[in-house]
Amino acid sequence: MLNKYNKLVLTALAVTICFACQNDQKVQAADEVPAALNYTAKDIDGKDVKLAKYEGRVLLVVNLASR
Repeated sequence: MLNKYNKLVLTALAVTICFACQNDQKVQAADEVPAALNYTAKDIDGKDVKLAKYEGRVLLVVNLASR
């Protein structure tokens, strides 16, 4: 019984280490990411609004993935 438990723990540990060591994703540097204020969005009437208009204010953006 103890032998099965040891094999299970070692297998789980090996899998965890394999996943932890995989870090192939490249992170984009902060200076390369455009500021949110550079974007435009459509208001409730469908008109384009520059987000820079709201600079210095708290802005809640609700993204609905439907039409």
